[in-house]
Amino acid sequence: MAADKLAWGESLLSLPKRWLSTQVYGSDDEDYQNVQLPKLPVPELETTMESYLEFASVVVSQQALEHSRGLVRGFMEELGPRLQETLTDRQKEMDNWVTDWWLDDMYLKVRLPLPINSNPGMVFPRRHFAKMEEVADLGALFIDDLLDYKEMLDRGELPLERATSREKGQPLCMEQFYRLLGVCRIPEVGKDRLELPPVRQGSEESEELIVVACRNYFYPIPVKAADRGRLTPGEIQAQLLHAMVDAAGAPPAPRVGLLTSMNRDQWAKAREQLIRDETNRMNLELISRALCILCLDEGGGDRADTDADTNAMLRAMHGAGTRHHSANRWFDKTVQLIISSDGTIGMCYEHSAAEGVAVVRLAERALARAEVADRPAPPPALLPAPQAMKWNVPPDVQRTIETAARDLDRAISDLDHKVYTYRGYGREFMKSCRTSPDVYIQLALQYAYYKMYGYLVTTYESASLRRFRNGRVDNIRSAHGAALAWAAAMCTAETPPLNDGSDEGQKKVSFNLYGEQKKLELFEEAARKQTSIMEANILGKGIDNHLLGLREAARESLGELPPVFCDTTYKQMIEFKLSTSQVATTTDGTFMGYGAVCPDGYGCSYNPKKDSIIFCISSFTSSSVTNTEAFRQSLEEALDSMKLMFQARKGEN
Repeated sequence: MAADKLAWGESLLSLPKRWLSTQVYGSDDEDYQNVQLPKLPVPELETTMESYLEFASVVVSQQALEHSRGLVRGFMEELGPRLQETLTDRQKEMDNWVTDWWLDDMYLKVRLPLPINSNPGMVFPRRHFAKMEEVADLGALFIDDLLDYKEMLDRGELPLERATSREKGQPLCMEQFYRLLGVCRIPEVGKDRLELPPVRQGSEESEELIVVACRNYFYPIPVKAADRGRLTPGEIQAQLLHAMVDAAGAPPAPRVGLLTSMNRDQWAKAREQLIRDETNRMNLELISRALCILCLDEGGGDRADTDADTNAMLRAMHGAGTRHHSANRWFDKTVQLIISSDGTIGMCYEHSAAEGVAVVRLAERALARAEVADRPAPPPALLPAPQAMKWNVPPDVQRTIETAARDLDRAISDLDHKVYTYRGYGREFMKSCRTSPDVYIQLALQYAYYKMYGYLVTTYESASLRRFRNGRVDNIRSAHGAALAWAAAMCTAETPPLNDGSDEGQKKVSFNLYGEQKKLELFEEAARKQTSIMEANILGKGIDNHLLGLREAARESLGELPPVFCDTTYKQMIEFKLSTSQVATTTDGTFMGYGAVCPDGYGCSYNPKKDSIIFCISSFTSSSVTNTEAFRQSLEEALDSMKLMFQARKGEN
């Protein structure tokens, strides 16, 4: 048990350790179910609206800002306080006043396809498989650990985490950890829903199954039954081998999995047609109930002009295209483990159920245990071989599948993604600069963007709200006035007059307007501002969820939105052209990435290691504004310049 605690405790949350460091507890008299967490507070209305205008001043024109100031003044006169009272009443009545609205707005009402736009990909260290049995071995060990994990959840023995700084010792919400296994997003027109597993009563034994995807076939495999208990790793391995052999000898499968890659309304309508058939309905029910999807891919799909890390991430994010592995997925499923015969290992996860921290915990635990586990022992007797799901696909749905294939391949070709490891320095150097690595990297991203474009854009960084009951995230807005002032100082240079005519060559010499000391002062001011924004968010005082709540309260009570939420400034403030998050891992060779969230934007996850930083950078080739390689280069130059800035200070000292 002590080893388990260590593995969990070493995983980092998606915010700086100084603010969100945790400690894991797991005693018999202390469990998550018996801990009463505080409710998320409703921030002060005046503070939120002032902050809204302050952040807006960095990314909108002066004319637009003045117009927005007038709208805010009008909002604050009567309607704003009335809506604030609605939120206060809601906070008293509900466990979490914003989570339902947030979940709808962030995920369930969004109609975009899940791959690239929503589902992150996660890459694990590459393996070498000498034979097919070794693929099945690893799959069996993964599934065996997931069963251990699920049984721990069912017993309510998930170790409790507590904050170790800023209100030290405060318990953290563990709800997301219970929303990983057996969970599925169900498409419905207008708004999807999450289908969760039933709550177990007392000592009631659960029946568990997984679904194995192989060559676009789906094989339901019971892995635990009330009358016989769990399958052993050897029995699971034998079942996986059966599925692999069966799929290899079967004719091409109907590519039903591609439907899950579609626009959500289109998929919802196709699903309604499918479930009119009882066999199809039962198939979909089994997939929904399964602990996870285990995707057993063949090799292939790598781009010749792309590095190995990026190719692995592309397979995890979307399957590398419909000619390769994209139909061998079920993108609605919260957890999809991916094992390829060529050694590429990863995961694709549906994001609405949980944040990355819970997924990283689950994945790294399974990886660590698989590394030290013995090879599954052959079972004493063979179980009945698993049977592939049979689908009755009507002609209309078959045409929809063909449309889905074209749309997904088009989206994949539009994705410009790069996994980039910066090796100039890492976490240790940033700490030596007396700066949180997260703050340091966020400011580097602002600097890199400013270097490319000469301005900043609305930026998103997820901030964990796990200190509160059913808390998910709010948004740390890293594009603020102090960051702009520092980035501009780092980029400012001028050309002095030519040298005296007698000087040979008469070269133009560029020099910085700001000395190194002034740049450092501006950096430290930006870091303090970034830290204060971060702190406000994790303590429940962020502005984004509050603005969302005011907007939705107005929609529900008035049936329309007030002018402040129809303003071009507000629309620009919720279009995140730089979408970022820290996804720290403890395992070398493990990292997570995702797509940009708007057509002219970048997605950028980062994973600070001891002496390097792994970035996963995304944009779209169809955009005339963005370019992933150019941003990567600008980021590299920014990080190099920041090191020189700090080294100059150390040299002076």
